[in-house]
Amino acid sequence: MKFSFKVVIGTMLIVVVMFSLSGIILIHENFKNSYELQMKTNYDEHNLEKYSIESNINDNLLSDRGINLEELKNYLYTLTSYLGNSRKLSIVLNDDSIWNNVPFELNYKECETTCIKSYDSKKYSILKSTISINKENIEIISVYDISGIFEVRNQNLLKFYIIDASLIVICGCLTTIFARLLTKPIKKLNETTKLVANGNLDIKIDIKGNDEIGELSKSFVSMIKSIKNRQKELELSVKQREDFISNFTHELKTPMTSIMGYTKVLKKDKYSKKDKEKALDYIYSETKRLEILSHKLLDLASLSEDKVILSDINTKEFFKEIKEIAIKRFQDLHLSLDIKEETILGDKELLTTCIMNLIENGYKASDKEKNIKIIGKSFKDKYKITIIDNGIGIKKEEIDRITEDFYMIDRSRSKRTGSYGLGLGIVSKILTLHHTKLNFKSELNKGTKVSFDLEVTNIHEK
Repeated sequence: MKFSFKVVIGTMLIVVVMFSLSGIILIHENFKNSYELQMKTNYDEHNLEKYSIESNINDNLLSDRGINLEELKNYLYTLTSYLGNSRKLSIVLNDDSIWNNVPFELNYKECETTCIKSYDSKKYSILKSTISINKENIEIISVYDISGIFEVRNQNLLKFYIIDASLIVICGCLTTIFARLLTKPIKKLNETTKLVANGNLDIKIDIKGNDEIGELSKSFVSMIKSIKNRQKELELSVKQREDFISNFTHELKTPMTSIMGYTKVLKKDKYSKKDKEKALDYIYSETKRLEILSHKLLDLASLSEDKVILSDINTKEFFKEIKEIAIKRFQDLHLSLDIKEETILGDKELLTTCIMNLIENGYKASDKEKNIKIIGKSFKDKYKITIIDNGIGIKKEEIDRITEDFYMIDRSRSKRTGSYGLGLGIVSKILTLHHTKLNFKSELNKGTKVSFDLEVTNIHEK
């Protein structure tokens, strides 16, 4: 059952039940009040008739104190004909009827004091009283036509049923229109859901509003955006994996091919001793390259949050040690420091590896003057480390990919310098374990700025 149909049926049921109950109760209460008012009026008239008949009998008693029936009948005739014979009476004296103008057979013994009788599609109210004069019992029975209040009730019920039926039809039409307007955006969302299920994410949802449906559409749009972003991430992840396998295969294939070629040279006797030594040197260098590559991969694979222990590090002492290591490794390097002394939180060995990789990248990117500057400044509740070189720079479209494993901007230069494209991948993972990331700013032929933030521990103590 469709939601719109449920709305129509539910609304109509509520309207019909509530309106019908309230209408029937109102008509019943009006009928009850009219009935009680009519019965009170009839009761008052009956008492007047009873007193007037009793008074007439007492005034016309015979000499022997008997009831003058002739005078009584004349009085009753005058009384009933006064209103055009509309007053119905029955007088019973000692079980004998002495007057009766009731249009139907009346058994006065069936009615104690009051009762209702139906005759010829009409309703009559019957009131009975007994008077005793000279030890004779006289039954006075008044009959009143009360069909009018029942007819009014029936007419009101008929009108109500007509109004109720009309209201149901009008309510059904209006509710159907309202339900269609209400469910129109839901139908749009349903159609959009089917498109998304079929893989179409390039869709627009034009549903506006501040109600629940509007909020649902906004959430749906957010969900589609999240799916698209996740799809892009997965596509990028697949591409990175393919690039990783391709680059890793290439890095293995090149030295392995060289080693196999020079091994064949060593097997043959036609080459000189000098050529064989050259072949051995090349085999050694390529084997060394494979060893370095294997160590890099092990470093990358071994990095995990479980193995990282963060502790307090004094920035002055730390960067002094970094400078000593860098100068020993790169003898023609000019490294300057602008370090503000703070206590930062980190893994000293991993941060050393991280910064040395960044220094090495800056060193290799500089063809002439090897100038690198390291700046350490407090920034709000963080300590910002910036490494600046004057190298060849990085293109904007390559900045997002340089932290990928095996990704190299210039492969010819990487062969010359012995790079494998794993350095920034290791750096990125180390900084992720320190809950931070690399930020690059670079201009071609001018240099590159690499920065990241670390937590300052002594700020929390102040």
